[in-house]
Amino acid sequence: MTSVTQQSTARRSILRTGLHGVTTAGAWMLATTVVLSLVSVAEGFVAYRRLSRTRLTVKPSRSGIIGEGLGGHPLSFAVLGDSLAYGYGAGDPDQSVGVLLANGLSQASARPVKLRNVAVIGAESRDLDQQIDLLVDEGLEPGVALIVIGGNEVMRLHSVTDSVWYLGQAVRRLRGLGCRVVVATCPDMGTVRPFVPPLRFVAHWLSRVLATAQTIVVLRAGGRAVSLADTVGAVFRSDPRTMFAEDHLHPSSAGYARAADALLPSICAAAGFRQPTAPDDRVPHRVYRHGRTSPMLVWLAFRASQRGGTESVSLPRR
Repeated sequence: MTSVTQQSTARRSILRTGLHGVTTAGAWMLATTVVLSLVSVAEGFVAYRRLSRTRLTVKPSRSGIIGEGLGGHPLSFAVLGDSLAYGYGAGDPDQSVGVLLANGLSQASARPVKLRNVAVIGAESRDLDQQIDLLVDEGLEPGVALIVIGGNEVMRLHSVTDSVWYLGQAVRRLRGLGCRVVVATCPDMGTVRPFVPPLRFVAHWLSRVLATAQTIVVLRAGGRAVSLADTVGAVFRSDPRTMFAEDHLHPSSAGYARAADALLPSICAAAGFRQPTAPDDRVPHRVYRHGRTSPMLVWLAFRASQRGGTESVSLPRR
């Protein structure tokens, strides 16, 4: 009997010791999380002050006919989104991603391209509907539309759910207007140099979460999603002096050129043309057909967000 009592006492002692250890570990984890959160917030204020000191000159975005000397009816190419779509930070409007892609599409198709850039500096996904309104008012023709969006949502810590809902609605509306849609998902905000650890890791993680969620809704809405984080993130991280403008936040002319190189094969494929300088005869696609299960869709989105140079494609619903 004594032995049983001793064993029971020993078990309770071990249990109390284990619970104490778990409680202590939990307390340390909670304290560490709180400290890292406070440090990240403090770093965020410091980074914001550093970034806000440099204001770049806002130059008008370029719209119009690209490749006027070529024959045939101009292809319609619309650019929507935030400052990256606008071309903020480029040394010249002709060096913005929209103009660079329009030139590439014109060369690939041997036809003129009608470029309309309605992007707005500081825009978020909820502003896309107003930008589409502008295109409709101007008589948008069926063609190709590029959306670049997401960075401001990460910077302002907005809800991922709300952001991707607005994006999905925009893609569906453009598809309903007859446009093939290419979405450049959220860039890796962890490459911004004024962000230091742990804020840099937080920015990277939030960017990845938003980009993956964007890919999912774009697939469902019938668009194509290209990961900027994977296609150009590495070069922005390794060569920030060249890739970033003077504000250390927006791309420079060289940065926009690299982004355009990454997006051009997708733009050409969406328009039904092959990029002449492409290394092979096709752009790799991952296809989601209506009716597939949600886990497969999530897997495709995850694979697209992990593999640089690939794009995810959703076939139009009928």
